[in-house]
Amino acid sequence: MQLTKIPLDKTGKFSRLILDYINNPDGFSEFVAERVTLKNFKKKLKEKKFSKEKRDLLVKQLIVQYKFAGIEIPGNVSLLKNENTYTVTTGHQLCLLGGPQYFIHKIISTIKLSRQLKKALPENNFVPVFWLASEDHDFKEINDVKFFKNNLKIDNNYTGPVGRLDANIFESVVRQLNEILGDSINELEIKGLFTRAYKSGSLSKATSTWVNELFKNFGLVILDGDDIEFKRSFIPVLRDELVNRNSIDAILKTSGQLNELGYNSQVSPREINLFYIENNIRERIVFQKDKYLVLNTELSFSEEEILGLLESNPDRFSPNVVLRPVYQEYILPNLAYVGGPGEIAYWLQLKLNFDRLRIEYPLLIIRDTFLLLNAKQVSNFQNLGFVLEDVFEKEHILIKDFLKLNSKKDIDFDKEEIILNELKLVLLNKVEKVDDSLSGMIQAEMTKLNKFFDKLESRIIKAEKNRQEVSVNKILKFRNTILPNDVLVERHESFIPNYLKYGSEYFDWLLEYSNVFDTQLKVLVV
Repeated sequence: MQLTKIPLDKTGKFSRLILDYINNPDGFSEFVAERVTLKNFKKKLKEKKFSKEKRDLLVKQLIVQYKFAGIEIPGNVSLLKNENTYTVTTGHQLCLLGGPQYFIHKIISTIKLSRQLKKALPENNFVPVFWLASEDHDFKEINDVKFFKNNLKIDNNYTGPVGRLDANIFESVVRQLNEILGDSINELEIKGLFTRAYKSGSLSKATSTWVNELFKNFGLVILDGDDIEFKRSFIPVLRDELVNRNSIDAILKTSGQLNELGYNSQVSPREINLFYIENNIRERIVFQKDKYLVLNTELSFSEEEILGLLESNPDRFSPNVVLRPVYQEYILPNLAYVGGPGEIAYWLQLKLNFDRLRIEYPLLIIRDTFLLLNAKQVSNFQNLGFVLEDVFEKEHILIKDFLKLNSKKDIDFDKEEIILNELKLVLLNKVEKVDDSLSGMIQAEMTKLNKFFDKLESRIIKAEKNRQEVSVNKILKFRNTILPNDVLVERHESFIPNYLKYGSEYFDWLLEYSNVFDTQLKVLVV
């Protein structure tokens, strides 16, 4: 195994906001709790306050959830009773069969960080937590998975919280999976894993089952926020959101500060950042003409009625994307949130709202980005005259650079274009002294010549590509392995092919090389 690290700004796949956050964290001091260092974790430990009542509720409900899912309760659950135990959390949508690889990368990053903290601060315990985004209602974001050039998908338009869906709706996909896979040890393991998980119960239960089976030996604790008792404890914040509706002002203020620095807002807050959920609906709650309405339904409440419903049925209220982090931090003794670039971008909009509610804001950790490559593939690419990070160049630039290096002919017109531009300046200077109206004619003719050179260069490159077809195809194939559809493979392809090839060693490798304190693309060459 060989590790190569590539700075994220060399990939062209990360926003300026995230790159600036990595390279100049001090520039974000207003929007974060602290910089991500071991020293600041120690500081966070001293400041963290989490009551015994909250710990007891957390442990009690986790036991309820694990028993309901039919899963053995991890030892780390009981550790959460202790006041010296803290959590490090990540979360994700309930993607079909795990969706893209980064689902796994988030979990691995969280587990590794927990271990690093335990090593550095042995007198404390650190529990990695995976938060099921079970209340999300965007079915189209979770209903497919890609691997081995297959796109397994459910086309139905389901509504409501996805975690409450019957996992049997994915039966056809599991059947297709089993037909695609063979009978090797790893293939049988994966087939059994997902067949058992999706056999019965809710999608939350199915996801908990297979995630737990893969990571039960890593100390991971799985938590579902769609829990009536957790929400009952959260009633003070829910009531504040319904009655005072001040989250929007705090978040808009922070968003405005980020906008002034040249960054785009990732999410937009609402006047009320809550959904109403019941049966197969999850719709926004809005306040109009002294009434609380549930959009796209006939439901309408007075303030007294909706607050009464909140007390009796808190499970019917669901935080949206800007209030869900508040809910998470409210019920967990959490020190840090491990998220992808998009998640960290919207978390940066939230600190002022946390401060307003007097809820502690976690350290924000960018998850690891991994790339697992075959040594022969890498060697073949390098033998063509490239270094590994060259693969992130645009496809046409990569090919042109290869052809320029390997062609026996001069295939570009860079020198000629320089001469042409110099000639244009000479001619313009000359005619301006005689008749300035002729300048336009010179500009037009020179533009035609530039276009001619571009067309001629394109034809020559095309001819040279045909002559070097074998090597060009190797380059394109390698680039497509890393950037299918021009996105990082971890955001496109399932983890399943890597698991089939390497088994549980795959997770061991990721865990070994995971290090969120070193935010670079980590390329593992096997």
